[in-house]
Amino acid sequence: MQCSIVFILFAITFGRSLSGHCEVDESQHECGGYCYVAVKPVLEYLAILQNRVESYEAKQPADTQSRIAEMDKKLETLGRELEIQQELKKSSQQVDTLSPLAEIEKNEKLEAGLERIQQELEKSSKQMADTLSKIAQIDEKLYAQGRQIEIQQELTKITHMRLQRLLVFEKIGSKYYYIERKIKMNWSDALHKCREMGAHLASLQSEDEIKALYRVLQPNQWYWIDLNDIKKDREFISATTGLPGTFFHWHENEPNNKDNSEHCVELYTFMSTSQALMNDQSCSDGNFFICQTSWDKIQHKTTQIILQ
Repeated sequence: MQCSIVFILFAITFGRSLSGHCEVDESQHECGGYCYVAVKPVLEYLAILQNRVESYEAKQPADTQSRIAEMDKKLETLGRELEIQQELKKSSQQVDTLSPLAEIEKNEKLEAGLERIQQELEKSSKQMADTLSKIAQIDEKLYAQGRQIEIQQELTKITHMRLQRLLVFEKIGSKYYYIERKIKMNWSDALHKCREMGAHLASLQSEDEIKALYRVLQPNQWYWIDLNDIKKDREFISATTGLPGTFFHWHENEPNNKDNSEHCVELYTFMSTSQALMNDQSCSDGNFFICQTSWDKIQHKTTQIILQ
């Protein structure tokens, strides 16, 4: 409004100045349209200024209203923020008040959970102990069964070996013999080996038996038989019966107990004379040997082995 008044006063003063000027010119130069031409730019400028003033005056209330609205909006925002802060403060106070109770409840839940887990662990531990006990029992049974199988296999093996030993006996003449042709032993070991087979060292009773053996023996070899004079020189005892021998078929000049060390009897196969003859020999020497048994013993022993 003040700007409008100033502008009007300025226009009146400026207009008067121009009017006086035109009058002088008109009196001196008879100007007519000249004054209009001279004043037109000024009038146009004044019109522009008038428009600007009016535009400013029209715009000023709108700007003021806009600023007021903006300030109201800011105040509303500040008020809302203040309310939010108050609400947060109140909630924080409530949380602080409830926090110990929540912590207690949380601890109670944890303790209950731990107790439940402990119970489950104890239950699982007991079940595991029972399972391990059952496994141990099964292991014992399996071990016992396995041991029984091993024993049975061992017995079967022994039975088979015993049967094999019996089966190696062959009928030569009227008796059954096993002739060891591969392994040489001293007299005592040969005696023990025959007994292991359920037999004894050959106890020869006639020339027919010697002749029958000669046909299957290797030539020029020595074989232990059951006679010996270990207890008393030249008193030959049968290891089979424990009695003095009743049949002898000595080689010439035998027995001679050479070097007083020959106390066991061997059967030697002389290829040159095609016969087998007896000879006394050191009991520690290694010879092949002949085991003897009877058919009745073979049958009885076989039955025993099968029934075991």
